[in-house]
Amino acid sequence: MERQISAGILAGGKSTRMGEDKARLSYGNQTFLSHLLWELREFDEVLLSVEDRRAWADAPCRLVEDQLPDFGPVEGLYQLLRAARNPYMLVTAIDLQCLTASALRVLAGQIRPGMCCLVPCRGAWLEPLCSIYHKDALPVLERMRSAGVRRPRALFDCVPTRYIELADLGWSGSMVRNVNTRGDYEALLREENGKEKRDNAP
Repeated sequence: MERQISAGILAGGKSTRMGEDKARLSYGNQTFLSHLLWELREFDEVLLSVEDRRAWADAPCRLVEDQLPDFGPVEGLYQLLRAARNPYMLVTAIDLQCLTASALRVLAGQIRPGMCCLVPCRGAWLEPLCSIYHKDALPVLERMRSAGVRRPRALFDCVPTRYIELADLGWSGSMVRNVNTRGDYEALLREENGKEKRDNAP
């Protein structure tokens, strides 16, 4: 990758709709976490945002812990940017299991000078949990935390932000599909099993 970029995985949250920790769910022969780590392998460093590091003694990458409990992704994003050694960080949610290394390489290639946020979108629908952020966003994120603003998209009105359509990245909508519920997870597994059968067909 031409530019040194950190990557951050948001694994915080209580996964109440799933009923168990998403990061440790099985996908293929891996967990959600190990699968994403593989797809993020081209990035200069990978950090894992968690609510409580005590639950992650076996983590295979550097941990970044929330300081404001139950605050949501703004807290994870803020702590990841603070901890990153590079000015840019690609942030992704743990349940975006359809992302690929090649797709993320295309997104990273869209960084432009002076840009603080790079946000994939589908019209008015934004993907703040699969976006690239610059450390220049930290002061605004700090003010958002102090004011109790929990939605990452509030940041975009305050800093130089570039929106890019999924189609212009060559991405389908499924690339950024969240796996929030047990039904979503079962559908993902069915699709994976179907793909394996097609790949193994004579």
